[in-house]
Order: sequence, then C-alpha cells, then structure tokens
Amino acid sequence: MARPTSPLLSRGAILTASLDLVDVAGDFTMPRLARALGVSASSLYHHVPGGRSDVVEGLRGLVCAGRMPDQRVDGEDWRAFAERWARGYRGAMAAHPHVVPLLTAQTVSDPEVLASYEALVEVLVQDGFDDATALHVVAVLDCFVLGSALDAGAPAEVWDDDDERRPRLSRAVRAAESQPGDRSAATFELGLGSLLTGLELAHRSGAAAEGA
Repeated sequence: MARPTSPLLSRGAILTASLDLVDVAGDFTMPRLARALGVSASSLYHHVPGGRSDVVEGLRGLVCAGRMPDQRVDGEDWRAFAERWARGYRGAMAAHPHVVPLLTAQTVSDPEVLASYEALVEVLVQDGFDDATALHVVAVLDCFVLGSALDAGAPAEVWDDDDERRPRLSRAVRAAESQPGDRSAATFELGLGSLLTGLELAHRSGAAAEGA
C-alpha cells in the first residue's frame, strides 16, 4: 500500500502542535502551524473549519481536559466545590500560562469546560445563592484563577530588587524566596482561602438580611 504523500492530519494533532507553539512563543498563526505540521495552511481547515478561533477554543478543551470538576461529591458544600474547581482550573492554566491571553479574548464554548461552569453555578444556587450573585462568584473565581495562572508564568524576578530605594519590598521579596515551595502556588492558596472566606461571609450576611 502506497504511503500518503503528505502527513496525516487530525484535529488532535493540530491542537497539540498549536499548544507547543503557544508554550514556546506565546501565540500561533495558521501558516506557522501548517509549517510546523508539514502541511499546507488550507488543509488545516478541513479539521478546524473556524480557523484560528476554532483552534483557540480547542486549546481550551485540551488544556482543561479532566481538570475541572463537573459535579459535586457527597457531603461537599459550595465552598468545598468552589475550592476544588478553582484548584483544578488553576492547575490546568498554570501548566500553560501563555494560552491564557488567547482564551480570554473569545467566548467560552468548549462543551466540557462549559459543563464545569454549569456545575459550579448549580452548586452555588442549590446552596442559596441567587442567580445573579452566583454568576458574580463565578466571574470572581475566574478572574482570580486566570490571574494566578499568569503569575505562575511570570519571570523568576517579578519585582526589581533594589534594597536602597525599596528596602521594604526587597525585604519582603527575600523573605518569600526563603520559604520552601513555589511562591506562586503559595500566593494562590493564600488568595483562594481569603477569597472564599470573603464570599462566605457575604453570603451569610445576605442570607441573614433576607431572614430578618
């Protein structure tokens, strides 16, 4: 049997190659993606008819696959689910921080990712949040997670260390650097706990006001 004259393509191969480009260069173009795969640019559109936007949304699904929960477990309240959701989402995005700006530039439409968002809203509403507040909570968590993912991909030296002009900042930087583990991950854990505690207090206050 004769071998194909050009490499066999698939949607999965296209997404994997595009993620490799984004991880290295921070972005991709359809012509550059085609060159990386050794095919013509026109052949890509048989598998990603929407072109660049189709690929970007495919990257969302690829990066998040299996990382974002779509249902709560027994005995899990909204805070525990939101915590698990945020950790899974952050883990997915922090592994590929350069993809974050691409994803935030277009509407979320990947079915599996949307199912996880749906589950988060459902848990919040089931546990007493009204619809509008539930959406605000989702947006707050979304912004925090994506910001934390960008922090994970930041340079090792985030703040210019100048002990003479900024002694307090420099001292804080060195203190954080002396702690074991990843600074960005520790920052995420501090922020997530603070954020969820604040949301919990606001939720309790709102519930108390409604019952008064």
